[in-house]
Amino acid sequence: MKTSLIILFTIMLAGCSGQSFNNQIQKDQFDLLSEESFMRYNTNRLSAMESPNKDFLTQALVACHQKKFTKGLNLLEEKMQANKTNPFYWNALGTCYSLSKDASKALFFYGLGLEATRSSNKEISDKDRLLAEALISNNTGLIHLGFKRYNQAFDLFKKATQIVPNFFTPEFNIAQLYIEFNENDKALEILKKLETKNAQDIDLLYAQSLVYFRKNDLEKSYSAISRIPLDYLNRADIVGLYAFNLMKKNKLEEAKLILEKRMYAAEYNQRNEMILDIVNQQIKELSKTQK
Repeated sequence: MKTSLIILFTIMLAGCSGQSFNNQIQKDQFDLLSEESFMRYNTNRLSAMESPNKDFLTQALVACHQKKFTKGLNLLEEKMQANKTNPFYWNALGTCYSLSKDASKALFFYGLGLEATRSSNKEISDKDRLLAEALISNNTGLIHLGFKRYNQAFDLFKKATQIVPNFFTPEFNIAQLYIEFNENDKALEILKKLETKNAQDIDLLYAQSLVYFRKNDLEKSYSAISRIPLDYLNRADIVGLYAFNLMKKNKLEEAKLILEKRMYAAEYNQRNEMILDIVNQQIKELSKTQK
């Protein structure tokens, strides 16, 4: 059984960004990346960002993250003529197409954004030039990641961190890539650094727990995952690792309960069903020994 579980957690983990399941976070305090990305904003947080007083780029990005792509793209396209030299404009347009799963158009507009960051563009400050280049590099990396072009994704994430060292999103993406390829010590080094910025981030705690699990440090794995608020412990990616930790603590009924109340997502259902089967089997074996 233990071997089966190790295999399960070796091959299945949370992706770097934009999973198909609902990994939204309800409050800023649990989201390290809240000031850099709307990616993990839930419906209420996105709704709070809706305001005619917001700049048009923010309004468009919020709409696209709400899957209101026509609204978001219309907001952007009507401003195209006045923003041809604005790299943040092209980044927003690329991001809307990326969210709508049109990678070709996303890459095209990200490319225009990078062209607008060239030093020959005197209409933006050097600070904004660097920020835009880092932002677009990270977002382009996410598209390559979606196609499993891991080397290109890693290089772009790394480039983004070198351009803007305090840009947390690409650092977190690099850590997730290290986890993907079982480079656990390298991942942990980054995760510990990010922990000093926000020790309550949901995905950061899950990633730490997963790394410690792989390093066979189950005490630290349990310590990290048990710091995740109860509302998130039944999330499709988190629940299996949490249940396994409960099993190791002989809290079989708790493990069974959380698995039965879990959120569902196609990429995690098989794993979580297998873990539930193992929990039920252990409960049966325990009841036999107590008779």
